[in-house]
Amino acid sequence: MTKIASFTKLENALVPRFRESMSRAQSTADAQKFFVYTMLELLNSVLADAAAGFELRYEDIWLTPDDEAGPGYALSPRLAENEALAELLASSDLPAILARFAAVAVKRYQYLAQKPEKTEAKMYHGTGRAAR
Repeated sequence: MTKIASFTKLENALVPRFRESMSRAQSTADAQKFFVYTMLELLNSVLADAAAGFELRYEDIWLTPDDEAGPGYALSPRLAENEALAELLASSDLPAILARFAAVAVKRYQYLAQKPEKTEAKMYHGTGRAAR
């Protein structure tokens, strides 16, 4: 039987703040941003020892709300080719954790995308495009 690494402690530490951020998201851009920042925090923790010197960037991971068949997120080729991360993705629960976070973010993203006038009203408080 193969040994599988688990990162559920990291997930459980990030979930409350992530859910709060998602509930405060007022636009699809906010949902994307909060997802990316949380995933960068998660991946930085996961790769802290394994990939010393490897710097994660904002553009290394993004939400893919239109890809219904996929996991809801995508990794940049630079990140996907990182040996330490590739090994962890193959031998841990990390893909499932990323997919769970992505599912929450995609749901919020889609909700906000359905109501652009409501989003604009919150963002511009009656003085912007929605008030016209």
